[in-house]
Amino acid sequence: MILYYLPLILVFLSTLISIKYRTVGYILTAIASAIFFLFTFRIYDYITYFYLIAAIVWIITSIYSISYSRKYGKWLAPLFILTIAGMMLILYSTNFLLFITGWEIMSIPAYVTVAVNRKNDIEAYVFMFFSEISTILIITAAVISYFYTGTFNFSRLTNDTVLLIFAIGAMSKMGLTPFMISEWLPIAHGSAPANSSAIFSATMTLMGVYGIIKIALLSVVSIDIGIIFIIIGVVSVLFGALYAYISENMKSLGGFSTIENNGAIMATIGLFVAVDNSVFREFILISIAIFAMAHSIAKTGLFITVGHTGVEYFSAVNGGKSTINQIGKFFALSSLSGLFPSLGGLGTWMVLESFFMGAYLYGPLGITSIIAGSLIAMGEGFATAAMLKVFYFTDNHHKSTGKNLENYTILATGLILIILFAISSLIIGKEYISGIPSILVFNGLMIESRLGPADFGLITPLYIFAFLILFSLLVYFVFGKPNVRVARRWNGGIEHQEYYNSFNYSNNIRLMLKRILRTSYSNQNQLETVDIFWLVMIDIAKEYRKFSRYVAYKIMNSSISYYIIYMITAFILVIIIVSIT
Repeated sequence: MILYYLPLILVFLSTLISIKYRTVGYILTAIASAIFFLFTFRIYDYITYFYLIAAIVWIITSIYSISYSRKYGKWLAPLFILTIAGMMLILYSTNFLLFITGWEIMSIPAYVTVAVNRKNDIEAYVFMFFSEISTILIITAAVISYFYTGTFNFSRLTNDTVLLIFAIGAMSKMGLTPFMISEWLPIAHGSAPANSSAIFSATMTLMGVYGIIKIALLSVVSIDIGIIFIIIGVVSVLFGALYAYISENMKSLGGFSTIENNGAIMATIGLFVAVDNSVFREFILISIAIFAMAHSIAKTGLFITVGHTGVEYFSAVNGGKSTINQIGKFFALSSLSGLFPSLGGLGTWMVLESFFMGAYLYGPLGITSIIAGSLIAMGEGFATAAMLKVFYFTDNHHKSTGKNLENYTILATGLILIILFAISSLIIGKEYISGIPSILVFNGLMIESRLGPADFGLITPLYIFAFLILFSLLVYFVFGKPNVRVARRWNGGIEHQEYYNSFNYSNNIRLMLKRILRTSYSNQNQLETVDIFWLVMIDIAKEYRKFSRYVAYKIMNSSISYYIIYMITAFILVIIIVSIT
């Protein structure tokens, strides 16, 4: 038993060591993460795939931090490692009490990291406010679970109340709708150092996904809650991808991209919750695991890429371009775009297959599935455009040697995504693996999407990987390096700027969607974009203030009769609640 918890002990020990020996702390954390994977991961047990995802991200970010965190002094390393310790405790937890303890250990050092990095209170308080909302809701779910089961252990549930409340708490941490209105996640994650932003977006939000999946596996099927989750996820996908596309702060772009990815995962979880078909449910669960794996690893690559520039805004980038960096960045961003031959391409295909198969369920769920799949596919289009923006505008297009640890870490991230795609048929259950030997697609190399005995769709990752490389090399050897043709460029609708920059790149969407983004021109003919979510948040705050003033004046008006009515009503409600419980 002590050996099983050795990785957790090592991570807490690393926190103490890193106060004085930063590099040793990071190396020990990477070793502990590798041991954690070896001790906990079990092939075809899809809940343990979250352990593999977390371990890969922690190893990559810990190695990257050895070089990156030198400019931050001694405070970053222990806070970074303690955040990982909290997440590892969550994954080890077998009951609500340990889960909540890990949730707080994860959140508090993250709050301090944002506060110390920004040297002001606003971003850190925003982060902590939403973190504590999630904690309160998860505690509430734990209490209700105890009421139904008589234990705080994760036990089989006979209703969906615990799942609903727990999921709302986790969604707060994931920055999904309606919590997206405040845009707290891009603000907070964008205010942390790049290595911390990477584990915030790649694995801290993943802890919410892990928790929801864990409770969903113990809960009853619920079409109503499933459809609610699908709607929340789809709205988050569309607006997360859209705001990633128009964002000029690179870390905020990564934060909005996280919302988009989490939205797709949340919608797929909704489909899982609503479906009562064992074959289909297992395929959906695999889809969530593969998509989450691709998102977390690729998002790590995105934040490492952004951190490597040394600045926050595209307009300030002045770094060189290295081949090592470009290759790793290309594969990581391709994965976030849902393109082959990356793991993200497979994850996106599986998620969309799940929703299009859901159309065969008929009724409200079938209609919701086909609409949701179409809208998620549209969101992936915006995501591709956002990732192309990152790829093109995160270097200044002059060559540099690029032979440093950070560039090699970016390369490793991209290669991991490609390798996982090529061997993906090995980590998916055999009931969804087949082949067609008659056309040289051998058994064990083809992935099937099925909602029953018959196939719905087929894909062969290894063949896609091999043929893309083969045809790319063939085209290169036949035609050579492509010639560059210079043409007059459209400057994104900004006539007074001659240089084509990242703002002009995304200005087409600002102009086309000005009704949503409230795009307008000022008196100086300067383009302005007012965030519609902030307008909604301000309107809600105004209405809440009006309601509060009304209640205060009507009840708290020094009238003894109103106080007596209030006390009697409250007493009756307490009696009713106690009687029910």
